[in-house]
Amino acid sequence: MRQAEAAIGWIARTLISVATAAGILLTAFVALSAFMRYLVGTPFAFTEETVGLLFSAMVFLSLPYCTYAGTHIRVTLVTDHLSAGWQRRMALASTVFTIAFSLVYGWFAFDFAWTSLALNAKSDIGRIPLWPWMMAMPFACAIMGLAAILRQWFPLPAAAGGGSGV
Repeated sequence: MRQAEAAIGWIARTLISVATAAGILLTAFVALSAFMRYLVGTPFAFTEETVGLLFSAMVFLSLPYCTYAGTHIRVTLVTDHLSAGWQRRMALASTVFTIAFSLVYGWFAFDFAWTSLALNAKSDIGRIPLWPWMMAMPFACAIMGLAAILRQWFPLPAAAGGGSGV
């Protein structure tokens, strides 16, 4: 099980690095678009589509690491005042909801991405193939669900702290 934890941790750290690169590219494309629009007068037509795809990749590829490291925003106003037993039950309920979300959303996202691949769907202006971007969603959901399971049984030091919520 520790090997699985190490593998999921490595994948999550790799995905957060890719998400960071997507965020940097997103920022560069927004700056380039503004430069082209206001200083040259002719913006690139594909930048809005590219920024949208990079943003969705950044968001979804960040989720597995946030789940693995326990850095999601948590509202603990109520749970901080519960007994230790109830706090464990709430943590288990959180894991169950995370896994359920990962399964349901991941399944629908995979079906949508697979259909996009079958139809050879491309973006309107840049003609960018959409299925690789869409496949990030089910992949991220799968890793997020596995990370949630691992965190439930192998808590990491980041999750051991007290309530860091609101």
